[in-house]
Formats: sequence, C-alpha cells, structure tokens
Amino acid sequence: MKIIGINGSHKNDGNCAFLLDIVLSDLEKMGCETKTYNATQVISDCKIPFCISCSSPCNKSCYGEKLKEVFEEFKTADAVVFASPVYFGSMSGQLKCLFDKTRDVRANNVLLGKIGLGITCGASKYGGQEKALDAIHNCMLVNGMTIVGSSSTNLAGHMGICAQAPSCDDEFAISRAHSGAKRIFEQLCKR
Repeated sequence: MKIIGINGSHKNDGNCAFLLDIVLSDLEKMGCETKTYNATQVISDCKIPFCISCSSPCNKSCYGEKLKEVFEEFKTADAVVFASPVYFGSMSGQLKCLFDKTRDVRANNVLLGKIGLGITCGASKYGGQEKALDAIHNCMLVNGMTIVGSSSTNLAGHMGICAQAPSCDDEFAISRAHSGAKRIFEQLCKR
C-alpha cells in the first residue's frame, strides 16, 4: 500500500508536518510505503503557480517537473493525506493552488475512489480548523476521493485531524493522527 502526504504549509518542520509525519510513520509501521511532498515547493516549481484555466481540457502547459511527479505518484497511490495550516478560515493558498491544478487529474479519474484524509492546524483553539478541513474535503470530493476521518474500529472520531498550534502540545490532535492512520489502513485492508 502506498500513501502520499501533501504538506500545504511552507514549513517542512512546522505544525502540519508534525501531524502528517505521525500519520505517515504509523502507516509505515503497518507496512505501507509513504512519500511526502511540500505544496509550496511543488507550486513554486511551476511555470505559473496558479491555474488560469488556459485550455479545456487542461494542456498542462503551466506544470513544473515537481507537479508532474506528484501527479504521477497519485496514479499509484492508494491514499493521500492533505495537511494545511488555517489561513483566513481556509486551507493555505499553496495547497489550494495544487488542488486547482488537478483539472487533468480529475478529468482522468486519477484520484477517483482513493482514500483521503485531511489535517489542519490553527493558531487558536477555535481558529477555523474545521472550516479549513471542509475546504480540503470539498477538493477531495471534486476529485472523487473517499474521505475518512479520525475514527477507527471501536473509536468514534471526527471529520479529520484538527489541531491548535503548537501541534506537538495538542495531545488530542496527536491521538487523532494515530487514529487517522489506523482508519486509512483499515479501509485499505478492506479493498
């Protein structure tokens, strides 16, 4: 089983990366192959960092090599975990730009039916984490993904993993990250 992590934060060692690492490390311990990409680096490598809908169908003229690599990884992935800080009640612009560039991915059903899990982290306790998670879910649904939350066998959960910064001190979010990994694994084993 192969799981791709997308860190929507510009920080490779920040709050989102911390929780994403927990999920992916747990999945590795369960025998899965994992790989992480930073959305900022992927988007920064593109000829144009945001989608301008220059052609329909998408001709990929704005893609960069890193974006092509991520989209190739999506083809063989069994699940994708998207993590983002909360910016103005939503996901980061970098992650949104990555999602916007999935027009060809969606047209070719690359993510259709694949497992998706969302992670968000905000500066305050009620800092828009669930609203940002909802935005991530919407993008996953548009791509036809099957969304899982942080519940698992014998443990009810929430819609995903929502944390308050610093995430390394948010024990509840850490426990949800472990549960989210377990949920992905359980769902993949049922296939």
